[in-house]
Amino acid sequence: MSQLTSKALRVYAASAGSGKTHRLVLEYLKILLTDVNYRQKFKHIVAMTFTNKAANEMKERILQTLSGLAYPASANAKTKALKADLLEETSLTEVQLQQRAAGALQGILHHYEDFNISTIDKFNLRLIRSFSRDLDLPADFEVVLNEKLILDEVLDLLIARLGQPDSQELTRWMLAYARTKVAEGESWDFKKSLLQFSEVLGKERNAKEVEQLLASTYTPDAYTDFKAEAAQIKATFLAQCAQVHALAAPYKGAHFKTASDQKRIDAFIEDPYWGLGKQKGPFFNDTFLKALADNKFDLPTTVSDALLSLSTAFDQAFAAHLRIEIQRKNFYNMALLQYVAQQTKALMTAQQQIRISEFNQLISQLVQGEQAPYIYERLGIRYEHFLLDEFQDTSRLQWVNMIPLVLEAIAYERPNLIVGDAKQSIYRFNNGLAEQFVALPSLYNPENDPQMALTSARFESSGFKQSLLDNYRSAPQIVHFNNELFERLALSLPQEHEAFYDKLSQNPKSDKTGFVRIESLVNDLPEALLFEKMLHTIQELLQDDFRPCDICILTETNKKGNAIALALTQAGLQVVSQDSLLLYAHPLVQLFLLYLKKRAKPSNPTLGKRFAEAYLQLKGNFDVAAFMAYFKTYEKEGRQVRYFDEAAFYKAEFGSEDALFMPYEHLFDLLQKAAACFQINDTTEPYVHHFFDVAFQFQLNRNAELLPFIDFIEQNKDKLALQMPESSEAIRIMTIHKAKGLEFPVVLIPSLDFRTALHGYTSFLMPTGNGLAYTYPSDLIPEFKTFKDKELAAIFLDKLNLLYVALTRPESRLYIWNHHKEKGFGAQIHQQLEQLPSLSPEQEHIYVAGTALKVSSAEKEKHSASKTNFYHPMALPDQLWYPSLAFRTPDTEMVPDQLFGLAFHRLMALCQSPDQLQTALQLALQEGTIAEDQIEELTSAAERFWRHITAQKLHADILEEYNEQRIIADINQMKQPDKVWVKAHEVVVIDFKTGLRQDNHMQQIIAYAGLLQTIFALPVRPILYYTQLDLFLEL
Repeated sequence: MSQLTSKALRVYAASAGSGKTHRLVLEYLKILLTDVNYRQKFKHIVAMTFTNKAANEMKERILQTLSGLAYPASANAKTKALKADLLEETSLTEVQLQQRAAGALQGILHHYEDFNISTIDKFNLRLIRSFSRDLDLPADFEVVLNEKLILDEVLDLLIARLGQPDSQELTRWMLAYARTKVAEGESWDFKKSLLQFSEVLGKERNAKEVEQLLASTYTPDAYTDFKAEAAQIKATFLAQCAQVHALAAPYKGAHFKTASDQKRIDAFIEDPYWGLGKQKGPFFNDTFLKALADNKFDLPTTVSDALLSLSTAFDQAFAAHLRIEIQRKNFYNMALLQYVAQQTKALMTAQQQIRISEFNQLISQLVQGEQAPYIYERLGIRYEHFLLDEFQDTSRLQWVNMIPLVLEAIAYERPNLIVGDAKQSIYRFNNGLAEQFVALPSLYNPENDPQMALTSARFESSGFKQSLLDNYRSAPQIVHFNNELFERLALSLPQEHEAFYDKLSQNPKSDKTGFVRIESLVNDLPEALLFEKMLHTIQELLQDDFRPCDICILTETNKKGNAIALALTQAGLQVVSQDSLLLYAHPLVQLFLLYLKKRAKPSNPTLGKRFAEAYLQLKGNFDVAAFMAYFKTYEKEGRQVRYFDEAAFYKAEFGSEDALFMPYEHLFDLLQKAAACFQINDTTEPYVHHFFDVAFQFQLNRNAELLPFIDFIEQNKDKLALQMPESSEAIRIMTIHKAKGLEFPVVLIPSLDFRTALHGYTSFLMPTGNGLAYTYPSDLIPEFKTFKDKELAAIFLDKLNLLYVALTRPESRLYIWNHHKEKGFGAQIHQQLEQLPSLSPEQEHIYVAGTALKVSSAEKEKHSASKTNFYHPMALPDQLWYPSLAFRTPDTEMVPDQLFGLAFHRLMALCQSPDQLQTALQLALQEGTIAEDQIEELTSAAERFWRHITAQKLHADILEEYNEQRIIADINQMKQPDKVWVKAHEVVVIDFKTGLRQDNHMQQIIAYAGLLQTIFALPVRPILYYTQLDLFLEL
């Protein structure tokens, strides 16, 4: 083992496609299987990543690998590769590896709750629960994930207090705030604007500003002080103006001889109060200042110096005056924001909740000044190894809070691993700070904190950093293109960001033949033409035997992806997307929204016209003349007034107005009746079906009123999307952010002209003077200018990283359309394309690299049997029960498991003892809830379960039995355990599970036990039974 690799902290800079997951799993297994206590070692290893999806995938990969190592016949290619590396990098023999893998796998399955692979937030939650008393938190606190709902509730409470005798100050603030908005020419929607504004409270980057906000004073006297301070700054400057005027006036005409010189000084000399408040731009221009400095005007030194000092004084006074004015204009914003912060905290305390954005601050309170042994004592277990994935997306507080624990691990020279890639840092908006990864193995310490510097030295001496530069994903042509492009683009980075793209060039390891095609030119290509070009490319790919699911379209935003999805759907192609099939944009959803708006505001004639037009458009064969026939006129005060005859339209289309405006019980009922009236079957229209599902969930969780639901849809129109599963017959569309960590045979990118400028309406919470302001960072205030320059540099880096993620997803083919403006990000890319050696011009504005080969016969054969069968929901009256409906295509390997799970649950509900098994099977067959080909497997699983019950003597002395009986936990929540046996001195609750163990299974059965203990006032024995694992767990 080399001196470097023997160090306790190993940092891998894993570029795209470099086998990061392979390295993580390999290091985990090396730690696990080389330990003498390999059966229990997993309890002392913590692996953390950025998302739940990534954590679950890593768990699955480790379990699959252990299973393949323990049972070689089931090993896949990835497991065999890991096995080879384990044999090479450890001293274990093949027999030892197999025996230890089997023992470790058994240990994990029997103690799955101690299998510590999770997100950092989940690990922090465990810490917080262990220290809840120290933090003055209730033991049963609830974590709030959707903070907007909390803010919305706070604002509702705030608005309800307006005009109340005990809220005079709040009312005064709001009225003043409203007047400010009106004076600025903005429309005043207080709740909407304040809701958006209040979101700054939950951002880690604003932590210091929020702390300052809460400590500030916002009273009428404080507001008056701003006015007085502004007046004082102006008075002081104007007094200096008067002095310089008196000093310079005698030299007018004699020394300022040219017309331009005379004009510059005349305005000042003739008006001694000219300047602050009137001046636009600099006080004197640069030419005049240089002439003064060079004594071009032959003035006495005292006069020249006085004029020069006045220019400097103006710059200082102007900035100071502007700071005060900005603070004064922001006064009511800040006062209301402080009030919202205080009320949010009070509401959280009253409801025993904490926001997820508070996690890192709470943990920071715990770990500061504490040693790792004390923390472990409270946790009840000592962690010896830390494996941190996607480290570039870790926030500052998250890492600072982890440092004491990782420090102790490396102090004992135990292996620890950190993996990341600064080039793939695209979550800065979510508090990610890639500078921390760039600094490793040293610690990022911009404040030059002495204690952090000492700790950093210990990290540096115990760690090493290595770049993984082999690319196993993409074809050589794609890898070479990316190497050349990003080496050139990286030259545009400022010095502080150069290290992000250090050691960029990768070595291609794939034996595929790749192809890159880029269409790049300055123009504003119409969407319809772009979609036509993309459709033509897709048709060529299908002719080359690529499957639709091999093709992925990556966009910068959901909005762009949604437009493409609709265009491809209209062209007859199936598409699947996690985030681009937006509900709001679909015409049928728009029809239902217009209908709801009309029901909420029946006297609004404009809504009636819009609804009528949308309805007639969707019926097909829209006749403009027929639509215009509904417009009638009447005479009013001697003139003809035209109106839309809604009653005539309703009668013609629906028989009567009453048929359309029928009574209803609640929101979901209204939508169902409207669908029937429109003759739309929601079970055959995916967008409508999902819209109805959103409405149903909304009325369950909040209320059934129309206006709140309409507001909810409007506020979330860019987020609510149809969730469709992957299918071999569907093209994938997703944002680049969602594609991170994924790979696709073919990638299409419709635009590279990402926005790198600040929007004029973008505001930031920034310190200014002695206060705070929420505003656009003006160049006229030095600290704002510095902030803006840093933000623009960070935005450019964000977009460069986004481009890197997008261009490194494809395996075989990459297609790009870079139609861009004359200046901007797309233009910068275009400049580099013309100079890349790997590209050659195919025709004007088109650059290519490599060869576009058809899919090999071996690949076609491998995918020939992968056609997906879509699941179509039945109409509600055709169902025996009412599950949560969702349009989905189940993975073909999972369908039998799911069907078996449903059948087993029903069988055990009918089977109350071992001797009833055959009778229960016959009843289930008669019901149609199980199939003939399931009987053998069901019988075997049921017999295994009853053997466990008999061995544990759990079935004796049962007084009452409940099977799948619902328990009302609260007004909006219901629980349904599979089996409950009530005895004289205890209650037994059993829940059946199929598949592998999951963390939430434990939480679920414990929740059941808590409810049953409350109901029966008896001790409860909770039991989980995993049918396929034959794992019987009593907690």
